Amino acid sequence: MSTARFDIVVVGAGMVGACAALALAQNGYRIALVEAVEALPEQAAETAEYELRVSAISPGSREILSRFGVWSQLDATRVCSYEKMHIWHENGTASLSFDAVDLARDDLGAIVENRILQTALQQACRQSQLVEWFVPDRVSEILQQQETGLELRLDSGQLLQAGLLLAADGRQSPTRQLAGLDTYGGDYRQTAFVANVETELPHQHTAWQRFLKTGPLAFLPLANGQSSIVWSCDTELAQALEQDDDKAFCAALGEAFEYRLGAIRNCGPRMSFPLGWHRCERWLKQRVLLLGDAAHGVHPLAGQGVNLGFSDVDLLAQMLRPGENPIAQKQLRRFERQRKSETWVASQSFSGLKWFYGLEQQPVVGLRDLGMRVIEKTPWFKRAMMQKAIQNLT
Repeated sequence: MSTARFDIVVVGAGMVGACAALALAQNGYRIALVEAVEALPEQAAETAEYELRVSAISPGSREILSRFGVWSQLDATRVCSYEKMHIWHENGTASLSFDAVDLARDDLGAIVENRILQTALQQACRQSQLVEWFVPDRVSEILQQQETGLELRLDSGQLLQAGLLLAADGRQSPTRQLAGLDTYGGDYRQTAFVANVETELPHQHTAWQRFLKTGPLAFLPLANGQSSIVWSCDTELAQALEQDDDKAFCAALGEAFEYRLGAIRNCGPRMSFPLGWHRCERWLKQRVLLLGDAAHGVHPLAGQGVNLGFSDVDLLAQMLRPGENPIAQKQLRRFERQRKSETWVASQSFSGLKWFYGLEQQPVVGLRDLGMRVIEKTPWFKRAMMQKAIQNLT
């Protein structure tokens, strides 16, 4: 079998990997996109059930996707913009409300099913003449790495040469392991439940977040009027909820949410998964670079994690300009330093919020309430916080 030559090999055609392939192809690079799953997701019909996995796409990420022509290709009937956010906690009386009107914006973001967005990104990659797919296939061996490139073998036996290998194949990233890039992390000792629920009252195009001592609970608005929940629970509570039937689960969910949208009338299929975090000391090793969940994993507060991956892609596309071949190692190191720093801050922020709002000690509760009231009653400060948040979540 002959050796195929590309500028960049991207492993993983999920949201971040497909976005990276598309962005770098638009910069003029020839891309090999390697994906292990043969049955790629199909566009959901209007009558199809909503997927359990959704993401809150920030305005910054939406701008990135719009530049690639992807956002306009989404089925608008499956995208729900949220205009407000409301945050409150169990052990206190203060709350925070954010409104897009205060920033002279139409919304603060949009809730999109992961499958819908992934499909649109993959379709855009298929239409690009600079992206060649290898599916189903995997990287089985990195044969050699030199100063300006590397050679690798796929499971199919195909040999590829490229100036850069991007690993965007998820938290467990076989490519990361193959390259010898180590991770470190921890267990939150929590389980996240996701489900789509029907509520007595409309969701008001609002993203709701209640911090409980056992973990945060988010209600995210869906375009069909339902809400997507992400309920992170400490292990003991999670084990009890696992045993509940739908009626008991809806009752517990309504109580945890303080019935802000009335009774929980119906709950669709539930899915649960353990929560942990991870980071990599090194994102770059010779000509292998990590992106997205392969490089960093955060707490799923309000479904925001994918925005960090889109920001990885955006910065890399800015640094790797058209005609830059071979790709300079110093540019890759610059990218690694900047994104490691930025994702570390985001990871600490998410973990810190989860920890801080779980504390029950009275001095902390009082301080927390005071801080929230100060923010709520200081419009200029709240606007600055909102502006920084929606820009940093990309």
